[in-house]
Amino acid sequence: MRKLLLLLMCTCLCIVQSWAQNRTITGKVTDGSGAPVHGASVTIKGTNTGTNTKDDGSFSLSIGDAAKTIIITSLNFQTQEISLAGKKMFNVQLQASDATSLDDIVIVGYQAIKKKDATGSVKIVDGQELTEKPIASITQLLQGKAAGVQVMGQSGKPGANAYIRIRGTGSINASSEPLIIMDGVSISSTAFNMINPDDVDDITILKDASATSIYGSRGSNGVILITSKKGKGAPVVSYSFQYGKMNALKLKHLDVMNAMQKFQYEFDGGYYNGNGILDSMISNRISNGTYAPGTTLLTMTNDQRQQLWSLATSRGQGDWRKAMLPTGTFIKHDASISGSSDKFRYYLSLSKANNEGTVYGSYFNTVGGRLNVEYNANSWLKMGTNLGVTNSVENVIREVYNGQAAYTSALLLNAYEPLYVNGKYNITSLGQNAMETTDDNPNVANRISSFATIYGEAKLLKHLVLRSQIGMNYNTLSQEYYLEPGSYLAQTLGYNQKRDNGNRDFVYVFTNTANWVQTLGANHNISGLIGSEFTKDKFYSYSLTARGFPTASVNTLENGATPTQATTSRSDWSLISYFAKAQYNYAKKYFIDLTARTDGSSRFGKNNRFANFWSVGATWDIKKETFFKVEPVSDLKLRASYGTAGNNNGIGNYQALGTYALNVSYNGSPAASPNNLANPDLTWEKAALFDVGIDFGILNNRITGTIEYYNKKTSSLLYNVNVSQTTGFSNYTGNVGSLRNRGIEVSLSGDIIKKKDFNWNVSVIYANNDNKVLELYSDNVPTQGGLALLKIGQPLYVYKLVRWAGVNPTDGKNQYYKIDGTLTESDPSSQAVMMNGKSPLVKFNGSINTSLSYKGIDLSAQLYYSGGNYIFNALYQIGASEGEQISKNQFTDALNYWKKSGDNVQMANIKDPSQRVTYDTDKYLEKGDYLSLRDITLGYTLPADIAQKIKFKSIRVYIQGTNLWMGTKFRGIPEVGQSNGENTSYQPGQLTLYGYPQYKAFTVGANIKF
Repeated sequence: MRKLLLLLMCTCLCIVQSWAQNRTITGKVTDGSGAPVHGASVTIKGTNTGTNTKDDGSFSLSIGDAAKTIIITSLNFQTQEISLAGKKMFNVQLQASDATSLDDIVIVGYQAIKKKDATGSVKIVDGQELTEKPIASITQLLQGKAAGVQVMGQSGKPGANAYIRIRGTGSINASSEPLIIMDGVSISSTAFNMINPDDVDDITILKDASATSIYGSRGSNGVILITSKKGKGAPVVSYSFQYGKMNALKLKHLDVMNAMQKFQYEFDGGYYNGNGILDSMISNRISNGTYAPGTTLLTMTNDQRQQLWSLATSRGQGDWRKAMLPTGTFIKHDASISGSSDKFRYYLSLSKANNEGTVYGSYFNTVGGRLNVEYNANSWLKMGTNLGVTNSVENVIREVYNGQAAYTSALLLNAYEPLYVNGKYNITSLGQNAMETTDDNPNVANRISSFATIYGEAKLLKHLVLRSQIGMNYNTLSQEYYLEPGSYLAQTLGYNQKRDNGNRDFVYVFTNTANWVQTLGANHNISGLIGSEFTKDKFYSYSLTARGFPTASVNTLENGATPTQATTSRSDWSLISYFAKAQYNYAKKYFIDLTARTDGSSRFGKNNRFANFWSVGATWDIKKETFFKVEPVSDLKLRASYGTAGNNNGIGNYQALGTYALNVSYNGSPAASPNNLANPDLTWEKAALFDVGIDFGILNNRITGTIEYYNKKTSSLLYNVNVSQTTGFSNYTGNVGSLRNRGIEVSLSGDIIKKKDFNWNVSVIYANNDNKVLELYSDNVPTQGGLALLKIGQPLYVYKLVRWAGVNPTDGKNQYYKIDGTLTESDPSSQAVMMNGKSPLVKFNGSINTSLSYKGIDLSAQLYYSGGNYIFNALYQIGASEGEQISKNQFTDALNYWKKSGDNVQMANIKDPSQRVTYDTDKYLEKGDYLSLRDITLGYTLPADIAQKIKFKSIRVYIQGTNLWMGTKFRGIPEVGQSNGENTSYQPGQLTLYGYPQYKAFTVGANIKF
């Protein structure tokens, strides 16, 4: 009995003690407009104990006496810490997060820190900014989002990659593309392009040495870090839909001749048969007695000629752009579910998109999904995985300068030529019909890109966090090109053919880090990071070909009568790295960080396989100084950094080795022949980067901005070094020369109006870059394609052209300047000179952005501008050719030709055979400056209380216009990437040659959350 009473007393004591130590707090969380925030996380600081807010924003949480602070977080809102201080009821209003806020968390060098604590130059692009545009390529969506980041679309083709340059072009032969990392795994630009924008939480762009040096041999061109979404708060089911229509952009200041203009032009130029059409019509009329025997265009009356031309015009296609450049359609569906508990965070998404292009036959369709899961096993152990896979199917249409390409045909086919003859495609004056080529010679590429990271994180000591991660990126390509039996090209060549080719690329990265973070006393904050990383890349490719297929529907190689080719190849490379970073700040006022990294790459010579990279960065928070009493200034930080980084991308895996080719024979037996000259001293390109910047906020950060100056010198450039041909080789890959990029970047953002129901924000981005070659093995090195050269003291790829002096008004002949400045009317090919300072490299670019919101209505717009570059306008050179291309359609500018003495015109006498030779002159070199209304978006979000009544959490609908207007003096479209998809002789932006055109689009969409 005594034992029983003692047990009851102990139990009662425990209950009383529990009641004494625990209490319940309640509250409600709302946004800036007073609407409830559902699914917000409410946790006790320093613990995993917490809860989530309900649909009406309310919460209830049991806490102990030791609890002093709760933390409230929610996606797209700023985190708040609230002191309990004996209170039981809390009404909390969260402020919307700002992607430019100095309090943002950024991922820099294998660790997450607050942006205001970073000493480097970083820019965050929120994933929300990337999800509401009808563009399948995530790379092009970055355009105009960050100062110093130039994004130039390779073309307007659905799913096309973009060229990305961070602070200029930093290499000649090696890659100038930045390092791209997805959830800790380095990926190619093609794999980057396969990422679904809706799966992206944010993109962080690292630009200076303090931010990039820890990536060592791959960081000299900048780093782009992509973080995929993870769940947060109560479960949320989301669905988004986009539907868009797009058309090829019309050429600025250019239009093609109509049929009557072209007939007159041909007649004046002495080209009388209209590509055979007129001869046939005249012969028929002579046969039926309408014309007298021997009648020609020259002997018939003007009325007869006009009637003949009019009849031919009525039978022609007219504007070929209507057939070759149809309206494209974009449809995309995205669905996801995300959420979290005290143990789990999860995000699952599925996506499907179909994109029909603006050139006949092109399409780019994708389907994919992602699963991100994170599990907190206990207070010190966390583990997770990020998995993503995307499949794309693309019809690879021709982009060449001939009749097989639809865009070339759209501009060069004469309006009087018919599309069909006797119910079949007409074989045009270009010797092909691009529509028939596309239909009967399909070229389909099937890609699969998969991403996976598996990680574990352990907090073994109070200040120490250990993390291990293995990441994988596996990409495959399977491409089938069928020259079908019965196709015109097969008949012309005398055979049909099928080619299957493809590759697989497997990259894995094993990373281990130890991170120590500690505060000593009240003001000394230190952190230290050490780590190692191993990267391995394995690549395999194949190509199989056969001829002699019985029918178009039979397309597997086993059915080809004659196998003609079977080749495979493989290569691999690896990188071993060790890195460390130390950071210290005093009272969040003075910051300094030190970074070091050692890389060893299999790509380089045995004498220089390892290299060291380092950086030092410092920041001074002036606002926190007691002497700084300028009240309107809410933030003011000065930062600077200097360090080194490298580049090992863009060259072959075995350039340092003396290799032999084994694909030769001698007397019928296998043999080997020298293939590559060894260079055991081959090593990285090295970049020394200096950056100084100031970040500021005014009027409680109502106005924020950044101003930066940078100077980057790249040395030991990877380039082909010429050797005596007595060695059996003409060159080898070596390290020669240096170049410099330096410039200024400005970013400003201001809330013009900031009220409860009405907000208006304007932001401006400007970047200027000056590129110059400092050293090279020769002072005058021609580049591939023959239009440019590398010259010390000049920007890369400065043009070398003949100078055009105009048309002689006396005799109608073109005049040219000789090298000595005198005039000539004869062949000027040997008189080309350097065009001082004129290069395809963009010197300045930026954007002007504005966004307005009134209650549930939002309106945003972006103007993008770019300039300082020059483009060789080969499209204009061909389309206004002074008679050389007289059989092809021409631009109406070609009608402005010399006719009589005294004419001051642009085009020479087309009747003069000596003028029908087009030279590469600066007549066709034009400035690439332009201003583009990149997009306008008008949206409406249903009030939260109405959405909840119909069982939704939120509903937003919108309409958007993309590339609605462009202002430029360039003749054509100045946003030039590739010259065309099958010509690699020219640098990005150097030359226009019928590449896939950019487009204008209108899109409607909806975002729904359940």
